[in-house]
Amino acid sequence: MQKREQNMLQTELQLIYQYSQEIFLLFDRNGKIIDYNQAAKKELGYDDSFNEVSIASIFRRVIKKDNNKLIINSRYLNYTTETVAYRKNKTCFPVDLRVAFWPGTSKTYGLCIATNISGRKDKLREIRKLKNELKSMDKFKNDFIANITHELKTPVNGIIGLTNALIETSLKPKQLDLLNMLYSICLKMETIINNIIDYSKLANNNMVLEQREFDFPNFIKSIISMHYNSIEEKGLKLIVNVGEDIPQYVVGDEFRLAQVLNNIISNAIKFTSAGQIAIQIVKVAETSTTVELFFMIIDTGIGISPEERDQLFKSFTQVDGSSTRRYGGTGLGLTISKLIIEAMNGTIAVESEKNQGSTFSFNIKLGIPNEKENIVVKEDLEPYDNEIVYLEEDTTVFPEADYISRIFHKSKNNSIDTEEIHLYNELEGKPDRKNVADILFDRLEKLIICIEMESWKKAEDNASYIKEMISTENIELRNICLSLVLAVRKEKKEQSIRILDKLKNKLDEVI
Repeated sequence: MQKREQNMLQTELQLIYQYSQEIFLLFDRNGKIIDYNQAAKKELGYDDSFNEVSIASIFRRVIKKDNNKLIINSRYLNYTTETVAYRKNKTCFPVDLRVAFWPGTSKTYGLCIATNISGRKDKLREIRKLKNELKSMDKFKNDFIANITHELKTPVNGIIGLTNALIETSLKPKQLDLLNMLYSICLKMETIINNIIDYSKLANNNMVLEQREFDFPNFIKSIISMHYNSIEEKGLKLIVNVGEDIPQYVVGDEFRLAQVLNNIISNAIKFTSAGQIAIQIVKVAETSTTVELFFMIIDTGIGISPEERDQLFKSFTQVDGSSTRRYGGTGLGLTISKLIIEAMNGTIAVESEKNQGSTFSFNIKLGIPNEKENIVVKEDLEPYDNEIVYLEEDTTVFPEADYISRIFHKSKNNSIDTEEIHLYNELEGKPDRKNVADILFDRLEKLIICIEMESWKKAEDNASYIKEMISTENIELRNICLSLVLAVRKEKKEQSIRILDKLKNKLDEVI
C-alpha cells in the first residue's frame, strides 16, 4: 500500500514537472542538460531534445564554463533574480531565474527554474508609457488653468480698482451698497483665482518656498487676530495652547504657513455653529538647525464621515455637494494646504466623525537661526482676554479619561486625594484608579504589538486612544503622546518604540 502511494505521488510530481508553465532544466557537473520539461522545449525552441546543450549557453550571464568547471553567479543561488535566457536561434527573452544544487552525489548536479516575464515587462512598459502620457496631459491641464487664471486676474483687479475709485465719490446709499457688494464679490473671485494659481504652481512643482526668519509668537498672534471677530460673531469659544519650548525665532515661509493655518481655521469656524475652536502647537523634535512642530486644530462642528474623508484632500471637491451650496468654496483650500505641508517636509491628517467635530493635524520642519535661540513666552500670545490653556477633553467619550486626568494633575504635586478616589469608587459603573491604570497599560501593550507587527492603522488608533487618556494639564506627558502619535502616523518603527519606552517610564512615575 505504501509503495502504491509513493508511485502515485511520483506520478503527480512528474505531471507537475512536465506540464508546468515554468522552465525546468536539470544539468550535470559539466553543465550538460540531462533533463527538461515541456515548457523548456517550447520557450527555448528545442523541439526534439537538448542533445549536448550546455546550461551555460542558455543562461550566459549567470553560468559560465572555465576549464570544464561551472562558475555560477551566487546572486541566483536559492534566490529568484531577473536575467535573460537564450533560445536555440540565438534570440533571448527576460526571465526570473533561480538556481539550486541537487543534494547528494547523483548524476544530477543542479536545477534551473525560470519563468518567462516578457508579458509582464511589456505590461510595465505600457504602464510607464500611460503614466508619462497622463503626466504630460496633467501638465498641459495645469498650464492651461494657470494661463486662464492669470488672464482672469487682470480684469478682476481692474474691476476692484474702479470699484474702490467709485466708492470714494459722492453716491446715493443704494448705489454705495451695490458697489460694496460688487467689491466683496470681486474679492471672492480674486481669492478663488489665487487658489487656482497656487494649485497649478504646486502641482507643477513651480512654487518656491521662501526661507526667511520670523517671530513665531507674533506670527501666531496675528493668525488668531484675523479670525477672532468671526469666532466672536458665532459665539464660539477659542482655546489656544502653544508649547513653551518652541523657539521664538524660526526660519521658513511665513506666508505659506499662514495660508495653511488660515484655511484650516476658517474651515473650522465655517463648519462649527456651536462649541469651541482649539489650536494646539507643540514641539516634537529639535536639532541645532531645525525644529519640528506639530499643529492641531480641533472643532466641534459638523464633522466628516469616513467615506467623505477620502475626498477631503482631492482638488475641486468638497465632502458633500450640499456644502458647496451652503458654505461656498472651490474645494481647493485643503488640497493646496496638503501640497504646501508636503513641500515643508510634513504630513497632514484628519480625525473626525459625523456630527462629532474634526481634528486636523499636521507637522512641518522649520529652520532655527544660529544667532537667536529665544523661547516663546506664553503670556505674549494672549491677544485678547481668552485664557491660553490646553483643550478640555470630552469625557463623555472616555469616562475613564476624566479620572486619570485628575490623577495625573494631582500627581504633579505628589498628592492624590484618597477621599476623592473613595467617593469615585462608589459611583456606579465608574472605574477605580487601578482599573484605569490597567486600561492604560493594556492599551500600551496592544500598541507595542501593533508597532512590532507594523500594523500601523491599529497602532495609530491605540496611540490616539492613549493620548485621549492622558491629562491635558500634564504638559510633559501630553507632548510625549503627541510625538508618539506622529511617529506612528509616519510608520517609523524604531522612533515609535523609543518614544513608547519613554512614555512608559514617565507613566510608572505617576501611577
